[in-house]
Amino acid sequence: MILIHGGSGFIGQHVAKALLSRGADVVVTSSRGHAPAFLADEIAARRVYVEQVDVTDAAAVAGVTEKYKPDTVVDLTGHPPKALAPGKDVLFRSGALVNILEAARLSAVSRVVLMSSMDAYWGLGPDAVPFHEDATVPLLEQDDHYIVQSWAKKALEVIGNLYRRQYGMDIVFVRASGVYGPLYRTFLNVPSRIARAAAKGTIEFGPQTGGLPFAEDGYDQVYVKDMAEGMALVTTSLTLRFPVYNIGSGEAPTYQCFVDAASEAAPGFGLRLPSRLESAGPVASGPLDGLWQDISRAKQELGYSPRYSVRHAIAEYVDWLRRHDR
Repeated sequence: MILIHGGSGFIGQHVAKALLSRGADVVVTSSRGHAPAFLADEIAARRVYVEQVDVTDAAAVAGVTEKYKPDTVVDLTGHPPKALAPGKDVLFRSGALVNILEAARLSAVSRVVLMSSMDAYWGLGPDAVPFHEDATVPLLEQDDHYIVQSWAKKALEVIGNLYRRQYGMDIVFVRASGVYGPLYRTFLNVPSRIARAAAKGTIEFGPQTGGLPFAEDGYDQVYVKDMAEGMALVTTSLTLRFPVYNIGSGEAPTYQCFVDAASEAAPGFGLRLPSRLESAGPVASGPLDGLWQDISRAKQELGYSPRYSVRHAIAEYVDWLRRHDR
């Protein structure tokens, strides 16, 4: 049995599917307790169980862990960047994490998988690309970005590693790249907005999300099914040599690649991205552009390799949005 906190969310539902395909039974928690339609067949077949759990409630987290006695706990909880004021954000995230770790410890859970992200490398310059798991990451950074949650991911790893050292728990961190695909609700990242624009015929690039990006820009972003596959490999591998694994595309596809794929999926799609070459005067790179993770550790040890090209992923995503995004 695998317990996924945040399993009713965007990535969580896909991770549940990937684990189910490996024969696992899964419990997903939700703050609202609603049964995800994406998992309806598996819920009906009693292979997925849904529990309403407030992860800031220590007793509730301990209760669901004791009830199901899972072999593995996966933490995919969270909320959009800067959705809360800093004080509330710190209390929510750190409190939820401690509750999950304490419940896992008291119930002698075999492994805990914590979803970190490429944001853990925030503060390293382009000269450190591709980011490797052994890189020394800075605790203090000067730059910010509307989609980056660096403090939360660095704090998660510090707290998780404390439990790992102090209690000898098998705690593993997955540093995820950017993720796009079906069920993504916020449409904060550029690939999701390109796909939605192609599916709906409207362009949604307001100033609050940075406006139109340059065609040549882009960073490590991976289709959600590939991310779920990587998470499932980390979760179900009998032994792991390392406590940290990068999971992503292993490259920095440009936004023009996504536009080209969307144009193929939706003939007549008219989005034209500005080019740096056409811009008057010097143009500085954005803080994420050109950044990507080295995924060789996951490839060599776990056999992880992204199966979806940008072309394949966007075609499937556009088709899904046409049918589901109302």
